[in-house]
Amino acid sequence: MTRRSRHKIEKCDEVVSAALKERDEGLKQWLRVAPTDARRHATAVAAIVLAGQPRVDEPLSRAWARALQHYGIDDKDQVAASQQLLSKIIGDEKESERFTEIFRTAPVWLLHFTAIALDARLLKFDLSLMSDTSRWGSAGFEDARRWPRLPVGTITAGDPIPDSDPRRLWIIVACMITVPFPTVDDLSRKDEEVPSQRKRDPHLQDILLALELDGKPESKWSTYERRRMRKLSEWLSRL
Repeated sequence: MTRRSRHKIEKCDEVVSAALKERDEGLKQWLRVAPTDARRHATAVAAIVLAGQPRVDEPLSRAWARALQHYGIDDKDQVAASQQLLSKIIGDEKESERFTEIFRTAPVWLLHFTAIALDARLLKFDLSLMSDTSRWGSAGFEDARRWPRLPVGTITAGDPIPDSDPRRLWIIVACMITVPFPTVDDLSRKDEEVPSQRKRDPHLQDILLALELDGKPESKWSTYERRRMRKLSEWLSRL
């Protein structure tokens, strides 16, 4: 190997290392605030499961209104209402165990539509098998991406989304994968390791990239991004 080639490789390593560090820092920042959003969101969805009588063919906003009425809450703001609901729904129980119990029998379409898997990954509670059985519409897809706000319409609203549609990747990543996110401490410990010995989870990095690509047309993905998303899709298909 020539000196020039070694120099190019070293520069590439520096660029990749800097990019990974920047992504980790962004993830750390998100992980510091996201659990609070997830707790409020999961509480709102739990109220719907327990008292909202949700129906797949009815706007979810109506189930939310019924849940608020059941618990005697007049505040329609989701954040304020969720803060009031938390003590009513969780009580003295352990948060993770209570959420696991509530969502165990919840309709799968509701769990998908509300992207409750993101809450589970952040708050470390268990969900049942999140198999891909829900029919999605284009408007329902956009509605679900309001997380941590609740969707207001129906999951099937809009044109049907085919199985081969790139939007299915976001649905799988945000609504079906339940493997917990690392903690800020986990990422900090990785930062203390020697970069060449750092053991990164390639699937986590691909999942983060998929979330970053959300909203970017597939026609504008780079060759590198296409390759990474193809590998992620192949891995997800084997789950």
